[in-house]
Amino acid sequence: NKMMFSFMISANILRQDNKITPMEWLFYLRGAEAALGVLEDFEPTPHPDWCEEHVWRIVSVLDGVSAVEGSGCAGLANDIQANSAEWKSFVTADDMCTRPFPKNWDSKLSWFQRLLVIRSFRENFGNIATRNFVGGELGKLYTESPPFDLIGSYEDSNSCSPIIFVLSAGADPTDQLLRLAKAKGFDERLHMISLGQGQGPKAEAMVAQGVEDGDWVCLQNCHLAGSWMPTLERIQEQMDPDKVAEEYRLWLTSMPSPLFPVPVLQSGIKITNEPPKGLKANMKGSFATLSEEKYESSPKARAYKKLVFATCFFHAVILERRKFGPIGWNIQYEWMDSDREVSIEQVGMYLASQEGIPFETLNYCVAKVNYGGRVTDDKDVRLISAILRGYFREELLDDSFKLTPLDTYYAPPEGTLAETVEYLESLPLDEDPRVFGLHQNALITAQVGQVRDFLSTVTSVQPRIASSGTGKSSEEIVTDMAADLLDRIPNLGSKKQAHAKTFEMTESGMVSLGVFFGQERVSFEILHKKVKASLEVLGKAIKGLVVMSSELEDMYNNFLLQKLPKAWAKAAYPCLKPLASWVQDFMDRIGFMNRWLSEGPPTSFWVPCFFFPQGFMTAAMQMHARATRIAIDDLVWVTDVTSTKEPGDLAGPPSSGVNVHGFFLEGCGWNDADGLAESEMGVLFVSLPVVWLKPTKRAELVADKEINNVFRTSPPGYLCPLYKTSERKGTLSTTGHSTNFVMYAELRTSSSQDHWICRGVALLCMLDT
Repeated sequence: NKMMFSFMISANILRQDNKITPMEWLFYLRGAEAALGVLEDFEPTPHPDWCEEHVWRIVSVLDGVSAVEGSGCAGLANDIQANSAEWKSFVTADDMCTRPFPKNWDSKLSWFQRLLVIRSFRENFGNIATRNFVGGELGKLYTESPPFDLIGSYEDSNSCSPIIFVLSAGADPTDQLLRLAKAKGFDERLHMISLGQGQGPKAEAMVAQGVEDGDWVCLQNCHLAGSWMPTLERIQEQMDPDKVAEEYRLWLTSMPSPLFPVPVLQSGIKITNEPPKGLKANMKGSFATLSEEKYESSPKARAYKKLVFATCFFHAVILERRKFGPIGWNIQYEWMDSDREVSIEQVGMYLASQEGIPFETLNYCVAKVNYGGRVTDDKDVRLISAILRGYFREELLDDSFKLTPLDTYYAPPEGTLAETVEYLESLPLDEDPRVFGLHQNALITAQVGQVRDFLSTVTSVQPRIASSGTGKSSEEIVTDMAADLLDRIPNLGSKKQAHAKTFEMTESGMVSLGVFFGQERVSFEILHKKVKASLEVLGKAIKGLVVMSSELEDMYNNFLLQKLPKAWAKAAYPCLKPLASWVQDFMDRIGFMNRWLSEGPPTSFWVPCFFFPQGFMTAAMQMHARATRIAIDDLVWVTDVTSTKEPGDLAGPPSSGVNVHGFFLEGCGWNDADGLAESEMGVLFVSLPVVWLKPTKRAELVADKEINNVFRTSPPGYLCPLYKTSERKGTLSTTGHSTNFVMYAELRTSSSQDHWICRGVALLCMLDT
């Protein structure tokens, strides 16, 4: 990552020169948590009405820690309050990173301080501001990747230094190497072999012959031959420059791999060539592989050209959706050019062999077989089919049909291959998320994810953070945090305090929800004991009273970085929150469990509270099945979203089933009249009102055509997946349930199901903040 490397170089130089102060660097790494041990009893001033409370807290901390050292951002909060209109215009602008700062702040702030201010207000602009910082301090040379220069790499090499291609998905340097070999007169003297099982001896013989004759040798896919890598290392170490033909060159290709020998890597010339990014570049690459003869080969030329274009567009869209993270795909798949080529072949074959155009067959073959064969998540299988259905349809043959909500993208009228390529040249470089079926907010989600990944990498290579000299030492900060958490985290209630209804007994035994509550309570007890015990021991370890084990050291370091310690995560429920938010969330969960224990089953259940929410769904269904004497296998949940926003406003429990709350919608909004609605700009998540889960007989519903064992109402709504965390992807646990996916909830909508599938709409049990 060139930007990462350039940023680290620039930041370290400036830190050595004290142009980035210790407190500024601490704020960059920790954000609002930089106030710990520095700003005692910190409370921000009231926030402006246009600025969210949590954002204002971050800005106020930046102001506060800067004031401690007297650096450039001191006085920022007061100036924003005094010139609110100017700052609002600046902060809400889409071109915030290129605009001048209000008043005279441009002259006050360094490039790094501008980065801190921009990231505080608009986290999604963090990487753009980072590029501006590196460019401003080191120059544009350090922010832009140079063109792929194979000739220059060859001229810098010698017979004993290998040239190593570091591969990335979708980039293959073979063609460039073949062209170079031809230009240098080595097209007949370039010997290539793809490494793998049994290829080691052949490769060794090929290298020995090349050393003697002065030929070029290319060993492809070194990462697939880990067991042979020590042999490669030995061959290179034993290379005698006096005995090697001067024209000999060794070319190696490999994905990044820990198995690749370090001495070979250090002695070689490393080059990489990332594939062109963006839908336009992908489409141009696809059509570059088509010949005029192939393009004009179908007897149904108009339909064939339209379908070929739609296939290439589909290929580009599903690949480019990956940059949006989990809202794009639950799992990042590596589709290949061969998938597109096979699909184009099938299009030509079906058009030639059938009278009409078999759209249904083509949809199945392309989405479910050619591309779907690589897809392992059932929600992604549903998505890839929905995307293709938007293109492979009768309307595609109409020249006025648009492939996206934007008028720019369409299958061009029947023409030559050159005319189609000319149309591709007119497409914009930067794509709107709506091109991929997503809402414009998806770009913010993707940018925030990239910023957090960048910061996580920077943080991971930092040494233990020492005292800045202006506040408490690291040991004092962690000691105070441990003592504070010990005092704040409440105890779990005793079974002696249990309400009569909590563990109610019937003739057939304890009620199902009582059994479930008991199991959850055991899980909370294990986590509670782990948290309390480790906090007590950590305080003693810092004082030197007990040995600082590797587990305690990990806990110490994560406290400084505001991350969840591994030992806690191992005993806890899935959660992506930072430490401070995790602790508050943990306390809220304990509070809910204690209330259920002492007051009996609540009017509405906070389902995200549980370790195993699927178990709650089963237990609640069993309660209804036993009360009505209907077999549980004949019942399914129907979700009815009420208009009640807060569970405390409910008059009582429902007549059948249960009320549940605590869910967040991602990818769309909600209104009580129509159900699912388009998101407001900048609003990434909305809280769903209280949901009534109604047990309903399967016979009264309609089985879904795509998802096994899922039933829908009539008229059908959107089958919305419910996940524990925003990561979405999960694995099958020993219970047969996903570690992340909980259930499908059918939500009211006036739009088609495919619209919301392509939007990536999902319900989440919790947010990441």
